[in-house]
Amino acid sequence: MSFHNVLFPSCLEIFLNGKSSFSTSKVILSSGREVRSLDHEYGMGQYSLKDCFLSESEFIIFNNFFKARRGSRFAFLLRDFADFIVTKQHIGIGNGITKDFQLYKIYDDEEHPYIRKITRIRENSLKIFLEGKEVNDWELVKDKGIISLQNSLQENKNLSASFQFYVTVRFFDDNFDYKLRTDGTVEILNVSLIEVIE
Repeated sequence: MSFHNVLFPSCLEIFLNGKSSFSTSKVILSSGREVRSLDHEYGMGQYSLKDCFLSESEFIIFNNFFKARRGSRFAFLLRDFADFIVTKQHIGIGNGITKDFQLYKIYDDEEHPYIRKITRIRENSLKIFLEGKEVNDWELVKDKGIISLQNSLQENKNLSASFQFYVTVRFFDDNFDYKLRTDGTVEILNVSLIEVIE
């Protein structure tokens, strides 16, 4: 994947509007019934800048960032302000053999929970717990979201994790509009971001 390991400028986060969307194909049969199927398994975040009025220095930051990404060419990291924390999430049960465990987030539902694989972890935010007690004998496989224990996890032992994470996104378009306002601020128009599935 074409990716730059840089974070979307924090001064612009306040202007982001987000939404989570799935893509579902629908076919209406002659009986009138619908057949529905997911086009892809994972939901994709979408974000847009709304009412984005920047100072001259903030506009320079954004303009530099956009050009450095070559528009939509290179993906980058974003902190989704509404969904970036996992707290003591169960990630695995020991079988006496396995040492590597994928980090993920479960969106609880009594019958059909949604499981989201997490690959991009905020540095120094990750804590691993064995049977509820924090442990340190592990390594994070960078950019994979995989925990590698020094020793295999003992049978029936529960492993959990707390961390903050980023979303991998890219600019939706290769261009954006902007205009100078009478108060000296620069208004950014029609800028959208879309999540990139890794």
